[in-house]
Amino acid sequence: MVSPVVDVHGHLMPDEVFDHVPAPIEVATRNDDKALVVDGVRGRFTPATLRDAKGRSREQAAHGVDISIVGPWIDQVKAAQSTPLQVQWCRTLSDALRAAAEADPALRFLAALPDLDGGAAAEELERAVAGGAVGGLLAALPQRDGLNAPHFDLLWAMAERLDVPIILHPGYFQPPDNMRDYYLANSVGNPFETTLAVGRLIGADVPGRYPDLKLVLCHGGGYFPYQYGRMDAAFTRWPANQGTSRRLPSDLLKWFWYDTVLYTGAPAKYLLDLVGTDRIVAGTDCPFMMADYTAFDAPESLGLNVSEREAVLGGNAMTLFRLTSP
Repeated sequence: MVSPVVDVHGHLMPDEVFDHVPAPIEVATRNDDKALVVDGVRGRFTPATLRDAKGRSREQAAHGVDISIVGPWIDQVKAAQSTPLQVQWCRTLSDALRAAAEADPALRFLAALPDLDGGAAAEELERAVAGGAVGGLLAALPQRDGLNAPHFDLLWAMAERLDVPIILHPGYFQPPDNMRDYYLANSVGNPFETTLAVGRLIGADVPGRYPDLKLVLCHGGGYFPYQYGRMDAAFTRWPANQGTSRRLPSDLLKWFWYDTVLYTGAPAKYLLDLVGTDRIVAGTDCPFMMADYTAFDAPESLGLNVSEREAVLGGNAMTLFRLTSP
């Protein structure tokens, strides 16, 4: 039986969530775009395509996608600056995504996870999964602390117990000044955030302490699959890193999962050869301007045989997220 084609990396901010933004967050409008305002600071505008569930589904179907897994826009999750406010906002987002998924048999949703408190994130993951979420979406670079902070242990333990994946996604509520030019916040900043998250997770021995945890790295894993040798050297040569029992980054390449959002065949082939076809799931980053449909529109560019192509385009995701066919 041929597996459905699955896109594991997509986003949706249903328009109705902007009618339920918790105070003191405000909403600014510009033509048909909407942005969140916190303490007078305006975040990035949310394009209409990100808020249009029906239009998004038509776009996915046009590229042959049978099942779309969607989460919120991480930039907007980061708008909240306190744990209670962020928890409230994440619940609003998760519930809106659940409603969208209930209305569209081709949609599955990820819980919006607060990044200010791992315990609160664990509670929201449990609540959302009970309501149908197939996993969670978490900021690769939290607003405070890093993913190595002890309070995130509560989240890792919960995800392991529930046996659901967590997708780590980079993003900024406000891009740093040195990345505002040339869209570097996206092209350079996003892979950097993912790589930094990997380093902190390995440093805290999260893979060793939660071996059954499933973490998916967006955008092909950032720079990690290319710079793991340098990371190995840092973990073995830097005095403060020595004398621990943690596994090296090179030993953990096949512990993480990766999506295919790499835009061209050469890096995708390299990644597939490095970690194996069984650790790769297809993604698009739909419906952003930087969406990448290469794996779906030109799967031959990945250099896979028929069975490998079926696994990457859907079979792996069906197993990882425990999906049922629409």
